[in-house]
Amino acid sequence: MRGNILRAPVISMKDAYLKQIQHLSLPLSCLKGVGPKRSAFFAQKGLHTVLDLLFFTPFRYEDRRRITPISHVQEGIPVLVRGKVVFGREERFYPGRKRLFKILIRDEEAGLELVWFNYRRPFLTRLAAQGTELLAYGPVRMNRGHKQVIHPDTTVIRTEGYVEALGFHPVYSMIDGIPLSALRTAISRALSHHLSSLIDPLPADMIHRLGLPSLWESIEHVHRPPKDSSIEQLNQHRTPYHKRLLFDRFFLVMLTMAFRKKMRAKGKGFLFPIPQNLMNEIGEFFPFHLTPHQEKAVDDIAKDFLSGKPMNRLVLGDVGCGKTAVAAVAAYICTRNKAQVAIMAPTQILATQHLEYFRALSGKMDFRPVLLTSGLRKGEREEIYGKIKNGDCNLVIGTQSLIQEDLVFSRLGLVIIDEQHRFGVRERALMDRKGENPHQLVMTATPIPRTLAITIYGDMDITWISGYPKGRLPVITQLVSVDEKRKVLEELTGRLSHGQQAFVICPVIEESQETDLKNAIEMADRLEKILSPRFRVGLVHGRLASDERESIMNRFRKGSISLLVGTTVVEVGIHVPKATVMIIEHPERFGLAQLHQLRGRVGRGCKQGICFLMLSNTASEKAASRLEILTQSQDGPAIAQKDLELRGHGELIGMRQTGLGELGLAELMREPEFLVRAKEEAQRLLDADPALLLPANGVLKTFVEAVLTRPVDL
Repeated sequence: MRGNILRAPVISMKDAYLKQIQHLSLPLSCLKGVGPKRSAFFAQKGLHTVLDLLFFTPFRYEDRRRITPISHVQEGIPVLVRGKVVFGREERFYPGRKRLFKILIRDEEAGLELVWFNYRRPFLTRLAAQGTELLAYGPVRMNRGHKQVIHPDTTVIRTEGYVEALGFHPVYSMIDGIPLSALRTAISRALSHHLSSLIDPLPADMIHRLGLPSLWESIEHVHRPPKDSSIEQLNQHRTPYHKRLLFDRFFLVMLTMAFRKKMRAKGKGFLFPIPQNLMNEIGEFFPFHLTPHQEKAVDDIAKDFLSGKPMNRLVLGDVGCGKTAVAAVAAYICTRNKAQVAIMAPTQILATQHLEYFRALSGKMDFRPVLLTSGLRKGEREEIYGKIKNGDCNLVIGTQSLIQEDLVFSRLGLVIIDEQHRFGVRERALMDRKGENPHQLVMTATPIPRTLAITIYGDMDITWISGYPKGRLPVITQLVSVDEKRKVLEELTGRLSHGQQAFVICPVIEESQETDLKNAIEMADRLEKILSPRFRVGLVHGRLASDERESIMNRFRKGSISLLVGTTVVEVGIHVPKATVMIIEHPERFGLAQLHQLRGRVGRGCKQGICFLMLSNTASEKAASRLEILTQSQDGPAIAQKDLELRGHGELIGMRQTGLGELGLAELMREPEFLVRAKEEAQRLLDADPALLLPANGVLKTFVEAVLTRPVDL
């Protein structure tokens, strides 16, 4: 009965469904050990309810099924060892006479040093009592002939019952303010006390047809893998349980798209007459001529405006191909017909860039733009809301603040969404409610294979823009070794000396004992010592507060920072025409599609951009061969397709914590065939029982609207 809940349009069953959902919507503070203070830390990670925590899945796993004798451990290999404490003490080491804490443990044959550089002394002092028996896990390294594990995960053995604890160890992304032990305890309690309350939304016959496990079993085993699991499959997220959770994400988005497509097909759209001399007028607005592909996009939009149906079109093209100019023409046609335009950007800095772009356009286009963000003071917001409601502003630019219930438009005729990397329907559906079936135009620069794009955007008409506007030069991409650092530094300083700007991208934020990857914090320090005070160096990464991150990126955009060191947060890019150099450390750690997106941040002005892919000494020949593709091609979709073929679905690891009703590129490219199946099953379900769409008994509609109406976190 549980499995068929979506198939049964019965009011009592709908009520039962809502009751269960309400139960799992209990705040995390209802869990023992999670009070208001810890709830606030969880909330910063986007975890508000018990349901959120159940779906907070591990990003990797450690194999702790067997204890390795200390004499058998090998350098660089993570191991689980057991030994008794011989001694433990705090020591000093050079340089800087910093402190460390060292515990020596021994089993029957050999000894191993456990070392901490960041620690709480009272805790380790208790742990270091002579004779205490410990389990310790971590990668082994050699230091002056001694075997060591740095910052091991350590457990005190008090009884022989520890054997039950051996198994696969899930590793979760860190949550500031929440100790790992507290996170694991909260997840364990959520599984023990609330998992049984979860309703499986997929019909039983669909689950059987797909050969997938139940939702309860999947969530249980993703957090607590069976001991006969494969560590390779776990870390590639290719167990049946991971696949079930991935399919649910695919299915929900595909179902919502299919549902929304049916609803929009029933509505009437604004009818916007097109000026007969439109192309001549456009020639006066821009200091350049539109490319043939841009003209084709304008023609597609014009036909949609004349169809009488609400437009639902995607303009897809590489970074810098001229999508924004097409959007400006669409906005002009709308405002010329006395209707309003809303433009939604993924970040505040990109919204600001859109505002500056539209303000710089010809006054003949008669745009009256306004910027609406969550950072406005109450009085400012109320004043802007009033102008929008009265129609004084015909172009409203913002982030998710455009979805707020209090915002009312006078006559919203067109919604333009700069989607960037996210694939979903939620924002589009919520913007529909701001007007009477407004036209929608979505833009994305994410490089994605065409067949996959057609599946993802199954509810939309697609216009492809290929090539670049006249005068835009392709970015030169060079694969370089660590031995060529001096050449790269000379190119960097030479360009900075001529007033140009640069990016340096690192794969991780800070130094880790587990890897020797170049990290952004250390890289920024080193470059500042080399380049300062002549050039100012900035640092940006995902752990910074959003306001601080946007402030730094805005200073870089305005030129007060010459070189920006960061992680892939710059991939959702700012437009900096003076940025001409990008240096990417450890490029073998990134996908080709992601690298292509990153290099699209440079060479956006009149100067040609250059991208250096800094191969590490440990990179394989296979990795170097894969990266050579970027030196030969500028075609984003073709690069993405090649990336998928070369790396394989299983190597695109990570159950990304994307928002409700949206998908991440890595998810989509990991199992593209699964996505197609999800689309087919969603359509099958809708076609089999159209009554599910009726408001009176629409359990399916309730399920879909859970995505479309969930409050927005600003």
